[in-house]
Amino acid sequence: MSEQADNRGMPQPGFIIEHQNSDHKWKVLRNIYSGPFSDVYVVSDMNTDEHYAMKCERQIGNSRPVLKLDVMVLMATKGIRGFPQFQAAGRTEIYRYCIMQLVGPDLGRLRRTRPDRRFSIATSLQILEQTLKRLEDLHDAGWLCRDVKAPNFAIGVGINEGTVYMLDFGFARKFKDKEGKIIPPRPAAALMGTFQYCAVSAHSHKDQCTRDDLESWFYMAIEMLKGPLPWAHIDGHKNHKLIGEQKMEMRKEPEKTKFFEGVPKQFREIFDIIEATDFFDRPKYSRLRELLIEAAKEHDISMIEPMDWMSNKRMKLKANFVGELGESHQASAKLDADKTQDNEAMDIEFENADEIHPDYVGVSAKGSSKRPRKESTKSKESSELSPEPSSTAKPSAPPSAPSSNLPPIYS
Repeated sequence: MSEQADNRGMPQPGFIIEHQNSDHKWKVLRNIYSGPFSDVYVVSDMNTDEHYAMKCERQIGNSRPVLKLDVMVLMATKGIRGFPQFQAAGRTEIYRYCIMQLVGPDLGRLRRTRPDRRFSIATSLQILEQTLKRLEDLHDAGWLCRDVKAPNFAIGVGINEGTVYMLDFGFARKFKDKEGKIIPPRPAAALMGTFQYCAVSAHSHKDQCTRDDLESWFYMAIEMLKGPLPWAHIDGHKNHKLIGEQKMEMRKEPEKTKFFEGVPKQFREIFDIIEATDFFDRPKYSRLRELLIEAAKEHDISMIEPMDWMSNKRMKLKANFVGELGESHQASAKLDADKTQDNEAMDIEFENADEIHPDYVGVSAKGSSKRPRKESTKSKESSELSPEPSSTAKPSAPPSAPSSNLPPIYS
């Protein structure tokens, strides 16, 4: 057993993680991301030699732990196509960790490898059909994403490279009660999401609903088809309200006509359907899917043809060298509204973990780790502004209310 750890107490290649009361072991192969409060690794199942992703989040000095949200959502969606399959989770003195299915580069990086920063229309429509299904499944599981954007979707590896996976649930919120009823909106809420893609209701500090996830999905769609959004040049950290105002102006003529230039005509109806969805409504996923297929037929596109990265293998290689989003205003952020209710205290009321998914497997890492040094204020700020790699999941949200009945990773 290796006891290698870096000077922050995080594991390094060669570190061994073992299940409690089991001979199951995982070996850390390499680090693929390292930030002030979290790291992402490729690990190997020592029984099968299969590779997985392991996301670690520091327990000490981290004011915004979110790994528990990733675990909760992955358990709730276990077995559903297009969600990384949960393997195990646990904690040491220094960090919590989650082991999950390994996926490939995220759609944001892949899009930015293209000369015009957009996918072909054939690939875009296929991506949108798959990501719409991911949102439908997530909503049916009782969760909102609240941070829908291309970097939070990734392609599979090997034979699964045509499958788009949804990940990174640091801003997720459970929006149904134990009886399956939608929880009424609060009087006010903090702005949760990414400035470029969040819904207008988020800019207005209103509680989000399934409609708002779809509005963010719609902005992602336009970006895939046309390239950068009209408000992409605005620094949301300095003026997020201006972005919200531009989104409102986009709904009026003549800006609306200009906004829809260069995209299939069906996207006007897609937008209108999303806009007409009430807070308590179930979105018309089937009709939205029909419109995507209709657009494909009008452009003589098959929804099963190879996607851009499948016909151009260099895209995946280039994606590994594409930086993060590159501009801090595109990073996920939480802004507290005046007189809003505290999301950190109210965001989620956790149920017994067994009610969410019965076969949680607790694990622990063997080996001692050094206690990490205290991070500077500058490091803390950069961790909140810089997104993590989308080959797994990234912590980017406030913690949820704890429960004494949660698995060990949450205690």
